[in-house]
Amino acid sequence: MACLITSGYPLQCRDNSGGIQNIYIGAYNGTSMVPTIGTGASASLITAFTGATVSFYTFNQPLETASFEQAGAFSTENGTSMYTSTVTMTMQKLNNTATALINTLGQGTWRIIVLDQNGLYWYIGLQNGARVASATPGTGKALGDLNGAVLTFEAKEPVAAYQLSTAAALSVITA
Repeated sequence: MACLITSGYPLQCRDNSGGIQNIYIGAYNGTSMVPTIGTGASASLITAFTGATVSFYTFNQPLETASFEQAGAFSTENGTSMYTSTVTMTMQKLNNTATALINTLGQGTWRIIVLDQNGLYWYIGLQNGARVASATPGTGKALGDLNGAVLTFEAKEPVAAYQLSTAAALSVITA
């Protein structure tokens, strides 16, 4: 396959915001949840799902507490490329319910949808799933410290995370 580009990337308007509104987590079901991926200018956009879909559950995120990043690694020597997607989320109020959920998330493999502050949905763990890489539950020390947990998920994929159309995202988000 020849690697060709057909356009550049112009300077964008300053109408963009950083941060995460919500994170949605669903069980990784291997290859049975099949995405319909666009072509041409929409080649990185998932427009629908077919097959056995799973339910994605909402983890609301307070302003400026969650993040989503993708680190690309490219090896000239091996001729490989990969992306590590990292999603960090906060769960406030450490209690028995939160602890049980943290234990379950730490043991499973997941797919994650991130809704950013620009209203865009991103799909993490398409091919290989995402796993909890670290969890730091605690009570904090000072009165204003976090009493809760910060969880970090990682997914390693051959391509960057796909954007989801709103319709595709809402078709699998349960509550």
